Amino acid sequence: MNAEIITIGEEIISGHTLDTNSAYIANKLSEIGIAVRYRVSVGDRVEDIEEAILTAWNRSAVTIATGGLGPTTDDITKKAICNAFERKLIFHDDLLKLLEDRFRSLHRKLPAVAQNQALQPQGADLLDNPIGSAPGILFQEDERCFVALPGVPSEMEAIISQSVLPYLRKRQGRGHIEIRRLRTTGITESELSEAIADLEPTQDHFRLAYLPGYQGVDLRLVCQASEEAEAIAKVDKLAEAIVGRVGAFIYTIGDQSISEVVGSLLTAAGKTVATAESCTGGLVAKMLTDVSGSSSYFLGSVVAYSNDVKHDVLKVPTELLQGYGAVSAQVAEAMATGIRILVSSDYGLSLTGVAGPTGGTPEKPVGLVYIGCAQASGVVSKKINLFGTRQRVRERSATMALDILRKTIIGR
Repeated sequence: MNAEIITIGEEIISGHTLDTNSAYIANKLSEIGIAVRYRVSVGDRVEDIEEAILTAWNRSAVTIATGGLGPTTDDITKKAICNAFERKLIFHDDLLKLLEDRFRSLHRKLPAVAQNQALQPQGADLLDNPIGSAPGILFQEDERCFVALPGVPSEMEAIISQSVLPYLRKRQGRGHIEIRRLRTTGITESELSEAIADLEPTQDHFRLAYLPGYQGVDLRLVCQASEEAEAIAKVDKLAEAIVGRVGAFIYTIGDQSISEVVGSLLTAAGKTVATAESCTGGLVAKMLTDVSGSSSYFLGSVVAYSNDVKHDVLKVPTELLQGYGAVSAQVAEAMATGIRILVSSDYGLSLTGVAGPTGGTPEKPVGLVYIGCAQASGVVSKKINLFGTRQRVRERSATMALDILRKTIIGR
């Protein structure tokens, strides 16, 4: 089953509003085994919206549109839907009463213009909007269906979760879909592909997708089978084989971030960590504290951007800074040891490098980063060479630093 997503609004095609709706919808559809083949954006012209709807209806089994369902004059999606499906707008007394009751519960009077929300395309199934005034609209015919949703992200997400996904799961009627996510860091997409190419499934009902990002590459395994046990067995077998090949780069099987994985390990071990960062400017500390409850294992951080702070606060010896330079394994190790001693943490994690785009030399080019990890039994460091923008270097090095901490905790 394939799908198409249509986002509607001048603010989308002009670039004034970032289209996060289509990304959300595509991700949710992929989770239930529906592949998105087309994503289209159109402005606020009835004829353009109508054309997009008809094109999608004729080539895709599932079409989901967002935007333009509000009550004001620039919300014209319902008119385009009526044109496309040759229907009329009809008034729903029950929908008007529902809206009046909802506004009354909020101690507000329903605006006159909001009564337009009771006008809906003839013959459409209406999907309840639990947090807004515009219901979702559903047309279905044989093997095809069309869904129109509000453009407000929170309202769209609520209807997707409450109504659309359950409907599509039931409609597919094609057995069980099992999905597994393997999250990696420290290895490129091409290296991953080369390492596991012979393991990739070739059947239509069983797929392996590579999902690269700045922080690493995710592998998504999707298997559809008539029985749940069969789908699970196939996915488990492939996941086990992949772990056997590239397990050193896999930090979790599931949806946890690297920060959540590290946090869980620290919590389970009853250990604490602190960070000393130069080139990442506190990014590792941010990633760790993005996780709720991190105060139980994260003690603090020092952003030691200058050599003076490295020396005065972290007690990095002057001879190391002068002899090896701030970007060196020796300084990274001294920073990790210094922060661990400073705040009395079990682990000290440090980064020093050249994030770019300026500051590089032939000996120490842009993208060169050293990561240090200290514990009571000693300190280790790792040299990595990255490429890309300043942000990419910072994000990748921060993620790899957390992965080094993860491996240290579990004794790898």
